[in-house]
Amino acid sequence: MCAIAGLTTFSDENVVARMLDRLRHRGPDGIGVWSDLNNGVTLGCSRLATTDPSDVANQPLQTADGRFVLVFNGYIAGHRRKIAKASKDGLPVQSQNDAELVLHLLTDAVLRGGEISNVLASLSGQYALALWDKLDQRLWLARDPLGIKPLYVMHLPSGGIAFASEPSGLSAITPLEPDTAIKPQYLSHLFVPAPKSGLVDVELLAAGTMLSWQSGSIKRSKIPHPAHNVKPHRADDRLVAELRKSVRQSVADAMDADRNVGCLVSGGLDSAGVSAMACDIARERGERPPVAFVMGFDNPERDETQAAQRLCRHVGQELHVFKAPTNPEDIHAGLLEGLKSIGAPFANPSLVLMRALAKQVSAHVPVCLSGDGGDELFGGYPRYRAARLYDRYWRRLPALFRRIGGSLGTRITKRNLGRFLRGAAGGREDAFAAWNDRCAIPELLAQLDVLNGNAASNGDLVDDMMQFDRDVTLPGNQLLMSDRCGMAFGLEYRLPLLGHDVVRLAASVSGKAHLRGGAKAIWRQEIAPYLPADHIRNPKIGFNPPVADWLRDVAAYRWGDEERIINAVFAETDVATPRARGYWKRAVSGRDLDMSLTVWALMVWQIWLALDDSEEPQSDARVTADVT
Repeated sequence: MCAIAGLTTFSDENVVARMLDRLRHRGPDGIGVWSDLNNGVTLGCSRLATTDPSDVANQPLQTADGRFVLVFNGYIAGHRRKIAKASKDGLPVQSQNDAELVLHLLTDAVLRGGEISNVLASLSGQYALALWDKLDQRLWLARDPLGIKPLYVMHLPSGGIAFASEPSGLSAITPLEPDTAIKPQYLSHLFVPAPKSGLVDVELLAAGTMLSWQSGSIKRSKIPHPAHNVKPHRADDRLVAELRKSVRQSVADAMDADRNVGCLVSGGLDSAGVSAMACDIARERGERPPVAFVMGFDNPERDETQAAQRLCRHVGQELHVFKAPTNPEDIHAGLLEGLKSIGAPFANPSLVLMRALAKQVSAHVPVCLSGDGGDELFGGYPRYRAARLYDRYWRRLPALFRRIGGSLGTRITKRNLGRFLRGAAGGREDAFAAWNDRCAIPELLAQLDVLNGNAASNGDLVDDMMQFDRDVTLPGNQLLMSDRCGMAFGLEYRLPLLGHDVVRLAASVSGKAHLRGGAKAIWRQEIAPYLPADHIRNPKIGFNPPVADWLRDVAAYRWGDEERIINAVFAETDVATPRARGYWKRAVSGRDLDMSLTVWALMVWQIWLALDDSEEPQSDARVTADVT
């Protein structure tokens, strides 16, 4: 993994060096800058060396004739197999580095008149890259189709562009201005959906986007998604076996690094399944199992430490246990640093936990496997079961009966039942919007941003919602958080469940089949042989803080008494003060998670607006952990 940066229309290595200096936390192993003085293009990379750490793999990389130059952030699954094949096919790959592999595959496609997007679609893994063709004076920028790695593009008044792995790199060119127009979408999603970035004149390339710049002209194309044109159907034994084989290969590929590799674990199924499979692969190779990491909570209802300990004893892993932050000052500081690195409002409070966890994991390993994507691919969220219930039964009830149920839902305190009744009161599109819109305050006029037609269609509602989460929510929420929190400390998260074959096969199973017999039916079947018998039955807890407590404590730490808090948090909204007080009391009561998250989002908005973008995120601290 690395930080990449560059600009066109004028050549200035000092500017790009300053950009990379602000991104050094992503790539602490060396900085390289290259300029095309005649054409005014400069590319740079701050490298985290995880594959082939030798100097021959340092970036920017050039072809032997000097025509093509590449900067690359990410990793390619199975890169050694692909390098062997590329060399056999006559491509001059000199190292065992995946970035050099990508350089030669892309340039070969250009020279043959092929499509770069098709080459990239054939490469599983995660990446953001820039390729410069000196002869044609053309720059390609690309982001992987799952949206795992970020790439930000600034459109310059001259017609040129600048790009960087994080917005802080672009701030070395000019001060960044908050884009307050994104507030309705932010409040609905709790993040800013791409291609918006939260900053004026800055674009976050949407997942799978390829941007081509040539003499001020910009063209865009899409890298085909691994689930593109895959029609979901019932699972059979052949497909289940193929999926298990693909997951295992994806885990093995993610373990293939030239640095030490660790695993996140939990009491759930995703990271636990990946970690257990990684241990089995390590034993098969005659290696020690990768070290494991879990974050513990004081509240036993949130703590998964004991389940993680049982898992690690079962698979023979060394486990490091870290404590979640509890001090309001520490939570506030973690939130500030997280928002600075994202450069946009981001209201998932797990950001603070993820940042604290990554900070501690990075003291032990530079590469860590995670189970990100499991809920979205295999049907882990309660709203998917709500959609299945709606499609099978509820939509067939008389409209009057559903409306009565919706009215009852406003008075029911049980969260999932109340949300179901309110969302199911109307038609199919109403249900889709209600179960995906996270804003609980109607006066805020939040707006769900349904991109590229990812809305309720004439298909199955469960499939539509899983596709929406996979294509919009996953990259905008969990993957953004994993990248920014890990790379803040030079930690590369690898996500085996988002291997392209895994995604394709998971998408070929209907949502109903994933939910048959309970959430994640297929995934449970895949990983059951690797886990302790009782682990597979663990209830879903999730990696979430006590939002109501954090909201009350952080707001008090920042603004003081309740009156000041309400004035600050609800500033510039159309919420009358008496109603704002009521919303605040519901939010901190601990009995209304949706209201807690909405008011947390309003608080984060105000904190984000007050940030000074000249302050760089801090990432130099290291801590120790308890080992069990």
